[in-house]
Amino acid sequence: MPTSIRDTKKAMSLSTSIIKKRNTENSMKTIARLTGIGYLIIFIAGFYGNFYVLEGLVVQGDVTATFNNITNNPEMYRNGVMAFVIMVITDLILAWPLYLLLKATNQKLALASSLLRVINAIFFFVALGSLFSICPTLNQEGLNALETTQAIDQFNLIWTEGLLVFGVHLLLLGSLLCNSLAFPKIVGILVAIAGMGYLVDGTAQLLFSNYNSYKELFEMTVVIPGVAGELSLTLWLLIKGVRTRKA
Repeated sequence: MPTSIRDTKKAMSLSTSIIKKRNTENSMKTIARLTGIGYLIIFIAGFYGNFYVLEGLVVQGDVTATFNNITNNPEMYRNGVMAFVIMVITDLILAWPLYLLLKATNQKLALASSLLRVINAIFFFVALGSLFSICPTLNQEGLNALETTQAIDQFNLIWTEGLLVFGVHLLLLGSLLCNSLAFPKIVGILVAIAGMGYLVDGTAQLLFSNYNSYKELFEMTVVIPGVAGELSLTLWLLIKGVRTRKA
């Protein structure tokens, strides 16, 4: 009888352990998929705000044309700014679930990576102040071409500085993903390469006075690795969640 009781207790303990493990795995998968949704929001909002709105309105080297484009399309400009707001808020929120997903791999590195993501978001919030400064006067005569382009230049400068921080974040994130049992190593490698792309482009923008002469080339070092790395992570989070080991 005592042996039978001990066996029963062991079986109950094992059953409880398995249930807890499955609950944890299900919880992590839920967090992963919510993180994937967040990344998807960032992709959509970021591409709309930057590539559709800003690049559609700003004419490099032509202050007057840029000013006219913005004043003639005030709603488009405001929508672009709001897309950036959605992007940065989502970016800030994602720092926490990314930490939860990766702290088992290396808690200190996961914390450092998430803190860098928060710092990048702070940079972007500050940068957005420059774009917001134009909004109240879009339909008024007080706005002038020089102030408009100066505000956009200031936004781009602060954003670029923040993206250097973001590049380091992606390097750490890539390292964590490579060493995590929950993600395929190739995703981590692609994310790390994306981080290097941000660092190369950001450094070039800040140091090279003739950056615009090679702008398209440098941008490709961000766009191609960035899409490959962050989109692969997004798809993995949405489709697979996290990889779990069989019990």
